Amino acid sequence: MMDNSKPVIVVVAYNRADSLERLLQSLLYTREISDAKLIISIDNQEPHNLDVKELAESFHWPFGEKEVRYQSQHLGLKKHVLQCGDLSIEYGSVIVLEDDLFVSPYFYKYAMAAMEFYENDKKIGGISLYNQPRQEAEELPFMPLADQSDVYFLQLPSSLGQLWTREHWTQFRSWFDSGPDLTKIPIPHYIFRWPETSWKKYYAAFLLESDKYFVYPRVSLTTNFFDAGTHMSDASSHGGQSPLKVFNTEPRFLELFDSNCIYDMSLELLPDLVKKLVVEKIDYDFELDLYGSKEVDKIKTPFVITSRPCHNPIKGFRRALKPHEVNVIFNLEGTELSLCKKEDIIDRKMNSAERLSEFKYFYTSFIRGTKFLVYRYFRKRKWIQQFFK
Repeated sequence: MMDNSKPVIVVVAYNRADSLERLLQSLLYTREISDAKLIISIDNQEPHNLDVKELAESFHWPFGEKEVRYQSQHLGLKKHVLQCGDLSIEYGSVIVLEDDLFVSPYFYKYAMAAMEFYENDKKIGGISLYNQPRQEAEELPFMPLADQSDVYFLQLPSSLGQLWTREHWTQFRSWFDSGPDLTKIPIPHYIFRWPETSWKKYYAAFLLESDKYFVYPRVSLTTNFFDAGTHMSDASSHGGQSPLKVFNTEPRFLELFDSNCIYDMSLELLPDLVKKLVVEKIDYDFELDLYGSKEVDKIKTPFVITSRPCHNPIKGFRRALKPHEVNVIFNLEGTELSLCKKEDIIDRKMNSAERLSEFKYFYTSFIRGTKFLVYRYFRKRKWIQQFFK
């Protein structure tokens, strides 16, 4: 009999046999796992993906029961993932892995420990196995503050390897099935622009409305190959790769209310934590916009510390220390970041010189910064894709 306290591993597959084979091979490297059920759920594309079905059926899973589910009709990615999430209601918890992922040998050990630690925290909406290496709106590196734990918290769902418990999922499902109007929920525009095939867009809105967060690991337990598929047209990018955990260490967790590493949907440190950490008090009601990606009308405070140009800056900070909020914490005076009224932000795109300066900070190398500047503006063109292979 299966142990319902152990999460079921659910692999989401469609028409990428090579991707599925790579993921399944990585699953065979798993350590400290037993009596774990594996479900391989394949969306219907008969007869064009029968090779995927045959691969799944022939795969030997040595750590427990294996079940292959070939859908009776084509679902599409969003419905397929939602259906896989529904399995958490039946089994108590699920680890969902899309087929272009690769897992650490210790992903299951980590998932079990994190699930047990956060099971009673009502502010947690899910557990990520993926470390978020970039801020998606601006395609820039993200680095959380370091503390005594192996985790940080984002008000952003993970789609590159995640664990949902029955409680996580039933709350989301109830909200989703009520037919929420995303135009009335102040999610960032870059998330709102995600296609309707994205379940993640809705989960992000749910986290915002319910004031919940995902737990993220500082060292990733999954990584992503960005294989061509529903949301990726070119597989040459390595942007989804995040360094994998390869050593067997005991994870150190911290309760959400004890953490100083909690970030909003734009991957900006929450303002109360900034005020708690600063060495010199800032007597303004502000939030951070250090990536310069927030829409002005969605900034909730009268003041903001931003990387965008502004009229009448009250105070300036350098952008030299990393991560960039540390410049505010240690009051490093300069001109790259500004405290100002939110209405004084000059709401325009950065010019080339400003963007290059930004890339030089994040990438240190002038040449690499220039390459990424070019890539940012021309990334959809075939010759750029070839250049970056």
